[in-house]
Amino acid sequence: VVAVPVLGARASIPWFVAYVALVGMCAFSDFQLGDGARPAVQVPSSISVLFFMLNFMAISGVTYFVLRYGASLKEKYEAQLQTAHRLLQAEQERSEKLLLNILPGPVAERLKKADQPIADGFADVTVMFADIVNFTDIAAGMAPSQIFAMLNKVFSGFDELAEKHGLEKIKTIGDAYMVAGGLDDALDKNYTEAIADMALDMQDRLAHDHALNDRGLEIRMGIGTGPVVAGVVGKKKFIYDLWGDTVNIASRITSEGVPGAIHVDATTYRRLRNRYGFEAPRKLNLKGKGETLVYRLIGSKAHDIRDEPAPEAA
Repeated sequence: VVAVPVLGARASIPWFVAYVALVGMCAFSDFQLGDGARPAVQVPSSISVLFFMLNFMAISGVTYFVLRYGASLKEKYEAQLQTAHRLLQAEQERSEKLLLNILPGPVAERLKKADQPIADGFADVTVMFADIVNFTDIAAGMAPSQIFAMLNKVFSGFDELAEKHGLEKIKTIGDAYMVAGGLDDALDKNYTEAIADMALDMQDRLAHDHALNDRGLEIRMGIGTGPVVAGVVGKKKFIYDLWGDTVNIASRITSEGVPGAIHVDATTYRRLRNRYGFEAPRKLNLKGKGETLVYRLIGSKAHDIRDEPAPEAA
């Protein structure tokens, strides 16, 4: 009986069988050896032994099977509880993964721990926008499902490049893609160079990967470096976004840029000029900024794109 709570319902069966055998052996021994005083009413020895066994076995049997039934129920509910726990853990991991697809890891942790606005200032961040040239005209002859499939394929390819270079995808707005570097201290390499490498990889992939770009799409890109504010907007369907003059400059450089080109502001140029090749600077008339000096990124000097960068214009 003790074996049921200690060992469990299934493992207790051999012990109960052994107990029954032991009681039987004791009864048999009593039958063979017993020669005590005879009662006034003579009872056959076989009947005496039978009742001796029943006296033990009936009570022990009832107790055993009640305990065994209870142990079986316990094991059943423990198994159900473990299954429910595994399902809950899998769902929590899935929710965590979805949250990390929306927010950077540190921001997601803060959002889970505190119900308060999240807004952080960063003194130096490199921001890049990329948009598809003539997207409106291209989309005019396509069904909505085709437009979605095209954007999903292109932007999923960009997501892979952002992950490869350790950068943070911020959002997509229509046909525009936004990514930033400098928001995560864990990035080993220079994040401005990481943005430049990603931009060059984006150009290369669209030019040579026909499975990704089967419609001959062109993109233009703008890169700016400087201070930003990053935070989570709203409490429902929230997004992680960036604000500041750096973001505005990168966006406007992109809008005014040449199709197929990567343009950078002066701060970004000074960071990259020793390792990357640039065309001669040009001036763009940006809304709210007036004339702004920009530089067209050609490629990495390691690839012999350009021996020396063009000097800065006055």
